Amino acid sequence: MPGHFGQKVLNALGVGHSHNQPNASGGYPGGYPGGPPGPPGGQAPLLGRGLVNNDERPLSSHPNRGTYPRLARLSDGSILSSFTRFPDGQRALCVARSTDNGQTFENLSEVTRAAGDVDNMFLCEVRHGVVLAAFRNHDLGPNGPTHFRITVCRSMDGGRTWRFASQAAEKSPPLGIWEPFMRLGRRGEVQLTYSQEFAPNNQCTMLTTSYDQGSTWSRPVCLHGDQDPLRDGMNGIARTFDNGHEALVMVFETTRYGPFNVEALISYDDGASWHNRHEVFRPPQGHNAGSPQIASFADGSLVCVFMTDDESDQVDWVKHAAIKVCFAGPPQNGQIRWGPPVFVSPASSFWPGVMAIDHHTALVTYDRGGPLAKSVTWQRW
Repeated sequence: MPGHFGQKVLNALGVGHSHNQPNASGGYPGGYPGGPPGPPGGQAPLLGRGLVNNDERPLSSHPNRGTYPRLARLSDGSILSSFTRFPDGQRALCVARSTDNGQTFENLSEVTRAAGDVDNMFLCEVRHGVVLAAFRNHDLGPNGPTHFRITVCRSMDGGRTWRFASQAAEKSPPLGIWEPFMRLGRRGEVQLTYSQEFAPNNQCTMLTTSYDQGSTWSRPVCLHGDQDPLRDGMNGIARTFDNGHEALVMVFETTRYGPFNVEALISYDDGASWHNRHEVFRPPQGHNAGSPQIASFADGSLVCVFMTDDESDQVDWVKHAAIKVCFAGPPQNGQIRWGPPVFVSPASSFWPGVMAIDHHTALVTYDRGGPLAKSVTWQRW
């Protein structure tokens, strides 16, 4: 997203799309390429319920200020939190560490700071003690960005010290790139997805891959919707199962109705292709829901977090937004049933994230005057 509270360029698209059903261009009701066999049918059952716990805690030892919070689990059992701060007119990408499964965090390090537009940091451990930090890193001039980058730094000591590794993607204006997300593929490769503008009314999720722990990257490819007049962005991906077959679910914000709503796609080939596009949450007409992230529980059930002004009398995106979550059981035959939204944090809260911390618990992160987290629990029927 261009700027801390900058609003993306929106077009009123007015495309019809019924709740929780695949759309005409991306859905495969009753059958889908790469998916497991199974009869056509309705939505998957919601096999449990999700609870939001009253256990809010800060994500650093100095909780005041800091935004865009994210979490990463390391192989030694610790959890790293990451967030952006604004010291002395600059932006600093900061890391804190928890050794008690996310109950408390102590400040650990700073990846970088700059007078330019550095933000949207995401961490991923790629082997024991080796952590990558990907973030937007844009040069700014008097009239806006002059160069766009997704920069990657590397830590060899579990996030304590950092060095530049590579540029995963970069381009010249006017159309930008932002919001990186990383995961490890089946072969141990690093899959980095990010948002790229192709036109004022067209933004897509891109994929670039590294087989050398972030030193070099493949040529980026568009994963979905390169011809669609929709601004898909801020993607997150979680691993799950569909009738015993491994699957990935990607969530993202989009502009199907003009303002933002949250949609999802499913992959059955480790992220190479995506199908069965459907809605996760659509706010009332004229309101917004965006900035989603997703995590999965041990049984493959899902939790999607997002920010929304659906209950606000004032619509001035991204202001006046609360944090909410929707839960779902695992996909069945390409269908996911998302439950109704559950309240997490009041307005104004921003830029949520989520990470599972055990088989049935996840930590939801957000900025409300500083980086905070609250746990959610999945109870199977």
